[in-house]
Amino acid sequence: MQKNLTKAELQLMNILWDKGEATVSELIEVMGEPKPAYTTVLTVMQVLTRKEVVRPVRKGKAHVFHPLLSREDYINSFMHETRESLFHGSVRSFFSYFVKSEKLSKEELQKILDEMSEE
Repeated sequence: MQKNLTKAELQLMNILWDKGEATVSELIEVMGEPKPAYTTVLTVMQVLTRKEVVRPVRKGKAHVFHPLLSREDYINSFMHETRESLFHGSVRSFFSYFVKSEKLSKEELQKILDEMSEE
């Protein structure tokens, strides 16, 4: 199931994926300047809870948020949806787009292909 995340949601999820779990205060602590308001971050975390992307667990006076969706699962879903909607499902077109847009040299592309064949 595709879980569409906004830029703000994705920013918080990246922190949460890195930390494994966090309170709103811990999320804010890691964020860059200017720091968002506590209530702003709390609202985004409540939205993520409703989307069933995180689960809050009460610990004392605070809620500790745990991701219910892994970064890998989100990336897989996002990339699949992108490939289907923008590249008509074509893996070749999808891959070709990244090779061209990133201006990969033949040597860089060969290194990627070599690494893929090692796995």
